[in-house]
This record gives sequence, structure tokens and C-alpha cells, in this order.
Amino acid sequence: MSLNCLSTAHKSIMAQSELHFEPTVYTRYDGTQTTFEINDERRIDMILKELSAIYQREEKRPLGYQQLPYHGPELVLEAIGLLERAIEWDEPTDEDLGYGSEPPITMDEMHTAAWKEHQEAHR
Repeated sequence: MSLNCLSTAHKSIMAQSELHFEPTVYTRYDGTQTTFEINDERRIDMILKELSAIYQREEKRPLGYQQLPYHGPELVLEAIGLLERAIEWDEPTDEDLGYGSEPPITMDEMHTAAWKEHQEAHR
């Protein structure tokens, strides 16, 4: 068996994960095409999963067999932390919105005031 045959067989056994962000185009029955793109938050989520897998693989390798430089795993962890901060959403509290403990007016109060204003306009 030649070396080329071994590398081909090895490639078919060991599938590599790849991140693809190109838009997907679907053709409908009537011939029109629809393009779907991945949401940016989903793209970052996929990158986070891949970076986590890289970090875990690197940590399992014995000393001297790592594929990243000596400081590489720490930088990967830093990148993971930064990307997580990029997609996390902190729900604003009532205090952040300036409401205090509850909104300044309820929906019922708002509709009652609007109805009274409407009645005054027609007098």
C-alpha cells in the first residue's frame, strides 16, 4: 500500500469538523431561490464550541506534544470569555430603566386616561 492510499483511507476514517458560514441557497419547486444566512449570535456560538473543543484537546495532550504554543491554551480561554460576553444578554432591571420597583403607570391606567381624553375631545 502506498503512502498516498494510507492518507486517503485515514481521511475517510477521521472526519474533520469545519465551520461554514456561507449562505445556503435553496431552490423551490417553482424555480425561485431562497437564501438563508446563519445568525451572527449562532456563528459565535459555533465558534465557542469549537474553541472549547480545541482547549480540551490541548489540555489532554502530554507535555511536549501540544499543538499550540506554551501560552496558547490560556489565550484560547481568554477568547472564549470575550466571545461569551459578546453574546450574553443582561435583562435590564426596573431600576436600570428608571422605574423603581414598578412601572410608573399600568396599562389599565393608561387606557382609562386615553378614554377620558377621547371623551373630552368629542364634547
